Amino acid sequence: MLKKLSLILLLFCSCIDTTAPIVIRETVTEAMVIEQEKLCPDKYEIETIEKNIHAFIDTTTVDVIKTRLKANLDYYLNNKDTIIKTLAYYEKSEDDEFKSKTKLYLPDEESYSDNENMSLKLVNNNHINYRDTVQSGTYFNQIFKERKSALETRVRNNGATVFKFETEKTIQPHYSLNFDSEKELRIMNIYYHDGTTNTTPTPIESYSFPLNSIPVDKMKHVDSLQMEFKIMYLSKIDSIHLKKNEIGVQKGPFKLLKMTDNYLEYETPDDYYPYHKGSIIEEIYYNKDGKVLDTEFSISNCSTKTIEEKYEQQLHYKKAYSEYLNSVNTKEQLFLTLKYLDLKHYNAALKETRKTKIALKGNADSFTLYLENRRDTITFLTTLKNTSPVKNLYLHELEDTTEFIDKNGKIITSIPSPINFLYSSQTQHYSEHYFYTDTEDTYKKTYYYINQEQQVVSKLPYSQMDYLTPSLLQVRENDKDGFKFLSTEKNQLLSDKTFTRSFVMRYTGEGISVHNDEGNYMLYDQNNTLITYNSGKISKIILKDML
Repeated sequence: MLKKLSLILLLFCSCIDTTAPIVIRETVTEAMVIEQEKLCPDKYEIETIEKNIHAFIDTTTVDVIKTRLKANLDYYLNNKDTIIKTLAYYEKSEDDEFKSKTKLYLPDEESYSDNENMSLKLVNNNHINYRDTVQSGTYFNQIFKERKSALETRVRNNGATVFKFETEKTIQPHYSLNFDSEKELRIMNIYYHDGTTNTTPTPIESYSFPLNSIPVDKMKHVDSLQMEFKIMYLSKIDSIHLKKNEIGVQKGPFKLLKMTDNYLEYETPDDYYPYHKGSIIEEIYYNKDGKVLDTEFSISNCSTKTIEEKYEQQLHYKKAYSEYLNSVNTKEQLFLTLKYLDLKHYNAALKETRKTKIALKGNADSFTLYLENRRDTITFLTTLKNTSPVKNLYLHELEDTTEFIDKNGKIITSIPSPINFLYSSQTQHYSEHYFYTDTEDTYKKTYYYINQEQQVVSKLPYSQMDYLTPSLLQVRENDKDGFKFLSTEKNQLLSDKTFTRSFVMRYTGEGISVHNDEGNYMLYDQNNTLITYNSGKISKIILKDML
């Protein structure tokens, strides 16, 4: 597809023998651009074209661009043979790739997929199941990064994990939305901790839920957020079936061109996004026994033009860019002209026929194309809730600094370094209280403790901290040998003793044995209960001699 043409055409060139005559075309108007925008079915493509043009013209001058376009046109006029050879080389490379993969398969060499009921796979109640599970309870973690706030949803798309937040739980979302369904999202209401609400409906990118983050407008604690889902789902499909004996037969806009051994080729309309009536949703390829063959290699949207036609088309485009820009003198007019030409050429390309080439893992005998006929829409609201209650301190990550802010975004303190929270490999969770500076030298880490109640971040006198069990930390004091035990909940040493070895017993009994110069001991907690790997909260350690 002919995309980003304004950038592709701006190449330096040399060895110019003939100069194209100066031709001045009409001045591009806003109305001409609007007309091309209306013809473009992909609104995202319009945004992409605008972004690419701005990125280029903001770094150079009008005269430089006009000079490059003129030089590029002259190069094409004077080097036709070289350009055609280059185009032929790439086409031959593509053909050679398929030739190397084309073969007559023996029956035991073929590879198959399940023969699914495509009507049930593509047209079903998936959108209803998706809606019901999204509405059953959705939670998020709020993050503050680079002076922006966002909500990251808690998600497991396979529905295998149930998240528990105190007394509530959620499955998120149990049903993934069908790959071919489309959705539009809007934030309807943002409810902040202080009772204020943002009620301005705000569209957000469809990928923001569930796997990406949802942006919010203020750097303060969000209690909940109401979001609108608009789901465009397949409600009717068509199908076209072509057989090996139908070479040259056209059914609708599709024509079978080749089918030899495991290779086939067919003609299609230009395949553009977004989905529309006639879009190919699924392609199924069969051997003579009706088994579904796996695909080894394929390329779609290939040009059906000859090498000569490709050259003439590119030359035509280069002439248009050069001639339209001859009367341009300002950046504003330059942007308008490039946008008009990019859209015009993009829209023209959509009318061309294309070609799909496929090498299968078996001998082809027929194939079926499943096409979109109609989409219907459901719209619903859901409320996302914060997994965390209001806190006294929040983490705000900057490139080289970590700030701690309050619920309203006010800076309480900061550390001139990125940080990492202490990680427990046993529970596969991060500590909410202990963290360390992210330094290249592992031995130069600085450890800290967050006291949420007192809104304080304290530097700790330790050179090393590790989880011994999910409820017990083993720490080494600065410039000292041995280690002590620290609570995982509070910045509190559980014993004044220092030890040189520890061992969590799992196969020779239960408990934790420790050793120092005074002897060997077993650890007991504040209730005089033997401490094991699975012990709960520990506020005190009692030593008892090992028997």
